[in-house]
Amino acid sequence: MPAPLSISFSASGFQATYQLGVAQSMLDLAPLVLQAAPKVMGASAGSLVAAALKFAHFANEVINQKYLATSNGLLRRSLPDDAHIRASGRLAVAMTRIPDGQNTVVSEFTSREDVALLCSCFIPGYHGIQPPSYKGVYYVDGGMSSIQPTHSSPYAHTLTVSPFAGEADICPPDPGSMYVIVMSGIHENNPQPPCPRPENKHANNISVLCLS
Repeated sequence: MPAPLSISFSASGFQATYQLGVAQSMLDLAPLVLQAAPKVMGASAGSLVAAALKFAHFANEVINQKYLATSNGLLRRSLPDDAHIRASGRLAVAMTRIPDGQNTVVSEFTSREDVALLCSCFIPGYHGIQPPSYKGVYYVDGGMSSIQPTHSSPYAHTLTVSPFAGEADICPPDPGSMYVIVMSGIHENNPQPPCPRPENKHANNISVLCLS
């Protein structure tokens, strides 16, 4: 039997709505995958999506897109009193340590204030000047040091989710190219007349590129 997969939500900014859709689909169509996941991880706005899978009330706040103006007060009002108990060992939050820029992932919390979502989402200048602290150390947005957290889980055992086209397991498809560059002037799916050869005595030594 294959090992259960941890789930990783990448840093995503305002495109976290894509990840919310993925999370809702998992809840509706694959709840056993979520229940079996050793950890649900997230960086930046992805950490809020990961937390939304753990805390139903907080999920409503995220779905209402209040996370776009993340504040300490909002997080404290939204997280349940036992958030640290329910999150410890299951929720992993990625942050960027100040001043060395080291990516740090935490998954053990001793109090509700320790659930380091504010650190993971803090963008200097946008959310303020003074970065938040976790256990006396300052941190900023986790996506600044690693866009896709994997923690201690082997990458092969992590289901990655990203709103950006690329190599994540769940992501939008790459957009098709506007033009197809061919050497012969004829594309098998869209036949076009051959490109005219240049009127030049060295034409046989010239490769002509056509856009079809």
